Amino acid sequence: MSYEDWRKLVETELKGAPFDKKMFSPSYEGITLRPIYRREDAAHLPHVESLPGFAPFVRGAHVTGYGQKPWDVSQEIAVSSPAEFNNAALNYITRGLSALNMVLDHATRDGHDPDWAAPEQVGAGGLSIATLADLEKALQGIDLGKTTLLVRCGASGMPFGALLAALARKRNKTRALRGCVETDPLGVLSHEGKLPQSTGAAYDEMAALTRWAAQNAPELQTICVHSRAWHDAGASAVQELAFALATGVEYLRALAQRGLEVNTVAPRTRFAVTVGSQFFMEIAKLRALRMLWSRAVAAAGGDENAQRLSLHVRTSRWNKTVYDPHNNLLRATVESFAGVLGGCDSMQVGAFDEVLRAPDDFSQRIARNTQLVLQQE
Repeated sequence: MSYEDWRKLVETELKGAPFDKKMFSPSYEGITLRPIYRREDAAHLPHVESLPGFAPFVRGAHVTGYGQKPWDVSQEIAVSSPAEFNNAALNYITRGLSALNMVLDHATRDGHDPDWAAPEQVGAGGLSIATLADLEKALQGIDLGKTTLLVRCGASGMPFGALLAALARKRNKTRALRGCVETDPLGVLSHEGKLPQSTGAAYDEMAALTRWAAQNAPELQTICVHSRAWHDAGASAVQELAFALATGVEYLRALAQRGLEVNTVAPRTRFAVTVGSQFFMEIAKLRALRMLWSRAVAAAGGDENAQRLSLHVRTSRWNKTVYDPHNNLLRATVESFAGVLGGCDSMQVGAFDEVLRAPDDFSQRIARNTQLVLQQE
């Protein structure tokens, strides 16, 4: 059936109602969504014939997709004690977790000794790590060469990075380190409105940590562009992409001024993107980010390997309900599936009760199993 014949049938069913008004839908992003799309509508798009693993990486960063290795299953462990963190981590790893998502508390993220920090900062919002002994206790029994570490360090990853380097050297695992010691000063500034140091000082520490990783831990990333602050503030998919890309480019420029080439910085940069429930829009958002980052890195002189986007996805929080939290299971499943089709390298599915309280073992297990089922599918 041709489009014209289909439209005539629809207009008959509409009984005189305007076709454009009833069948076309404006999105929050300002994009008019059509009722039906055909192959001809995409024929003019330049990336339609692109292949997985090749620039601009719209269809993923790897040639085989998830055929050889699935994405890392990640989960935040919301405790403040290193011993509690270790117990939970060892338990979760035996149940399918492949990436430890470590969120540091406010005192650690700001570089404050817990003995001297304000009491309300210690243990607030995450794990308190002040010494090498603390980190050893948190990661006791965990193989640093087999477990991806995603550590939310705030504006500077230097204090935690130094402790991790010392622990890895002690275990003879420095070159096996993988994951990201997440440094994101502009993300912190956007979310909290302030920084514990100047942006220049944050960039200096980011450059030093990135230089060390490039020389000693080639699989360890040191920069992470978080989009959550803008997503939670109500940004559209287009705005979220714009802010995230601008942040990533700013980091490339700042580190270039400090003597680091784009081919060194870009592969050590990860994007952490929050995904909402608009299924097709969110898939398009992630794929568009791949293409935009590839172009930005290419314009800065980066080679094809540097243009590959490393992507962490997290399901949204602001669209979850406190009145019927089991509905959040459906929303999180839709969002996580969008993350998979968008080509994530790691993902965290929020627990269905996370907007009500600290997630319990049951809700955490359901969140992990959502990803494990998707991997098997």
